[in-house]
Amino acid sequence: QDAKGLAVYTDSKNLPTAIASILSHAQNRANFHPARLTPEQLAVYFQDYISEIDSVPFFGLLKNVNSKSKYKSKDYNKLIDQVVNLYDGVSAEDKNGIKNSIADMAKSVFSKESKEDWKNIFSQATIDLSNPSQPRLFIYYTTLHMKYERRKAEVKLQEFSVNKTEYAILSELIAANAERLLSIDKKRVSDWLGESTSKERNNAKLCFTPEPVKLA
Repeated sequence: QDAKGLAVYTDSKNLPTAIASILSHAQNRANFHPARLTPEQLAVYFQDYISEIDSVPFFGLLKNVNSKSKYKSKDYNKLIDQVVNLYDGVSAEDKNGIKNSIADMAKSVFSKESKEDWKNIFSQATIDLSNPSQPRLFIYYTTLHMKYERRKAEVKLQEFSVNKTEYAILSELIAANAERLLSIDKKRVSDWLGESTSKERNNAKLCFTPEPVKLA
């Protein structure tokens, strides 16, 4: 939105912009820039990012859950489906975007022909405004690992760990601190999303396409 000044933080219709601005500020403080850094660099700075989020007074921690699974399967979609099914508060459309993002990450790593297996992270932040009186922020940190035979491009082992953290967004506190928040750069949600999306390696290819989530 094009809101300016105090209205960014005091007008409820601008809450997404306010949240995006606060999250962007936390990312800058932690040097956590998914669109510019390599997956290896992101892994280093991610914990600093979470520490910054935890220190933000406008987000109240509600829940922190970790889920893990390990199995042998040649079906890439099985891994992706299990990961995405753990993402609460996310629409079918957004889940399809997450599936594609995980696949893009795989493209990046599979293009490194010298590797026989890969382990990487995928971070996703979701703002849930489905209940305007109880806005939520979900941050997912997913570690994926695949071991495969390079010549066959065939998976021998798949495993994942998904850490889900849920925060209450304290919108009234944001509004009460609007003047203080004017000192940080305003960030539109679309701009924040662009800067928070991991980059894909050019010309990388993957031997599968994620199956889309079907709308109920």
